[in-house]
Amino acid sequence: LYAVIAVNAWFWSSVFHTRDTYFTEMMDYFCAFSTVLFSLLSFILRIMVNSHDGIPKIMLFFGFLVFYINHVYSMVTVKFDYGYNMKMNVFVGGLNCLSWLVWFYKNRQNGAYIHQGASAVTAVTLSVSLELLEFTPILWSIDSHALWHLFTAPLPFLWYRFAA
Repeated sequence: LYAVIAVNAWFWSSVFHTRDTYFTEMMDYFCAFSTVLFSLLSFILRIMVNSHDGIPKIMLFFGFLVFYINHVYSMVTVKFDYGYNMKMNVFVGGLNCLSWLVWFYKNRQNGAYIHQGASAVTAVTLSVSLELLEFTPILWSIDSHALWHLFTAPLPFLWYRFAA
């Protein structure tokens, strides 16, 4: 499911950067947030793996789903607030990265694969600076957002080496 959500986000990002319309922009923003939010949910479910009771996991899933639907609904019907959307992405993504880094630290003795995961999360965390720090485009075409996409494109391969 995580892979489907991530591929969907990259698809809409490609569509938006190819054809900039109000609809494709909304899809880019909402699908990107779905990936960030689902990544945090995946982390929480991973640490709950030994829990045999499925009810808390189902409630957590639906809690995240309701939160996401509320986010999208308010962005569409109340105000398409870029700052709010960015703050939500940074908060949820930062919480996710911090959670993973704590988990990696606690499990650092469990093998080299832990270091691969920590490297991927650290790289994602550093790449956020490209998204947050705007600068004048290099050669009038390469801006911080383009560099962010370039930098993050190979990270799923590094993450896969940890997760698989």
